Amino acid sequence: MLLAASTQRTIGLVILAIVFIGGLVYIYFNIRSARDEIGSEIELASNRKPYLSDEELEGKKLDFALGTSLVLLTITAVTLPLYWLGEPGRHEGRDVDTWRIFTNRGEEIYVEGAQCVSCHGSEGSGGAVSTAITSASGEFIAQVSWKAPALDTLLSRYTEDEVLHTLNYGRNGVMPAWGGGGGGPLTDQQLEEILFYIRDIQISEEEIREQVAGGVEDGAKELIMATSTEPWAVDLRAAKAAADEAAWAVTLIARDEFGFDCAAVEGVPECDAADAARDALRASTDAAAGPLQAAFEAWWADVQAAQQTARDMALEADGSLAEEGNEEQWRFAALEILSTPDAFEGQAAYLQYGEILFANEAAAGTYSCARCHTYGWSFDATGPYMLETNGTDEAILDEYVQGGGFFGPNLRGGSTLDQFETAGGHASFIERGQAIGAAYGRGGSGGNGQMPGFGPLTESNPQGPGMGPGSGVEFRYPALLTADQIDAIVAFERTL
Repeated sequence: MLLAASTQRTIGLVILAIVFIGGLVYIYFNIRSARDEIGSEIELASNRKPYLSDEELEGKKLDFALGTSLVLLTITAVTLPLYWLGEPGRHEGRDVDTWRIFTNRGEEIYVEGAQCVSCHGSEGSGGAVSTAITSASGEFIAQVSWKAPALDTLLSRYTEDEVLHTLNYGRNGVMPAWGGGGGGPLTDQQLEEILFYIRDIQISEEEIREQVAGGVEDGAKELIMATSTEPWAVDLRAAKAAADEAAWAVTLIARDEFGFDCAAVEGVPECDAADAARDALRASTDAAAGPLQAAFEAWWADVQAAQQTARDMALEADGSLAEEGNEEQWRFAALEILSTPDAFEGQAAYLQYGEILFANEAAAGTYSCARCHTYGWSFDATGPYMLETNGTDEAILDEYVQGGGFFGPNLRGGSTLDQFETAGGHASFIERGQAIGAAYGRGGSGGNGQMPGFGPLTESNPQGPGMGPGSGVEFRYPALLTADQIDAIVAFERTL
């Protein structure tokens, strides 16, 4: 479109040049051939030169002048309307060029200006940032690595208005305010430029599905390794515990000796023990790879079997669900069964699936509900982090409570049952997310726009030049989670 606009602009300039040069040529030759007025003498004075006769002036000379004018008028009459017919294309080309410029500027701000890349990773792939955890009174608790979610799926989660609001005012005390409205250094146009860059880096639906599936597989294997009583799993847990213990012993030495590095010294028993423990862990991990994959596949088959059992139970209770057009009613009827504790034997695997999706580690928590609804998830509070205040080593959290609330509300104790009368309504809310100023749920809670939607999103009011209401420009973004995945999360949350 930009090339077409440039071609039309070039044609218009050529036409203008032809008309202008033709006019100059006509004026030049007209002046050159002009003579002083002959006057009305009956006889020509001796110092006068005879001019052309009327016959000659009204013959070839006049025909040439009229023909030239006709050609120029014809060119103008034909090409000027054609030039203006291309005006919409030139407008669109201008918009496309402006969008390209905004995108490039947005990338520059993301990488170098505001340095969003330092937290959210290259091309918005997700990352982490070191930040301090403080108490309610502002006292320092610990320095942790906080997971910054990927931005390459951001526009599947939030509308552009919601994104600009977060850029302006920050989020959760970790994401700073960047816009002037929140006291930040960037102008409204610069925020729009960042938004253009974010549009440009959104990944495809296929990539989203691969990331979610990878996170589920990793989470399921971690669960299997932690709970299986098979010898390979027992050996692997023992090897991991030994490696962690050996690594911690090295860490304690490094605390006492600034700049200590095992690679720079020899004969330190703790370093030798850590090397041996790592070798043993690698060997145990390799040995467990095959059985672990088989265990995962068996677990996944149990998940699918549980889902099918619930569908069969729903159909047995109401045979009309199988009729054409009742697909959604059948889905939600099965979901009510899956959301009921101890509804049938084999349900546990499905609820585990829901919890794994709820706390999905993929893309720094992009697809995770726990990132907002569980305190400590974003900085891996269950990992080997310790406090180093007043010389003591203590766990950051006394108890890690999945779904216990943080930036988002507490989901435990039946709160989701109180908020959403039906599992179907609960699933629909997760799919569309929270809209700014719109109430949701049975309690009529107000919306601040901070709860993302995990279903597909159509942006019909994009921000920027040549966009907005009436422009006809809209963007469609794929769902972060499938309907089946959302249902599993709903079942898990409603059984907390």
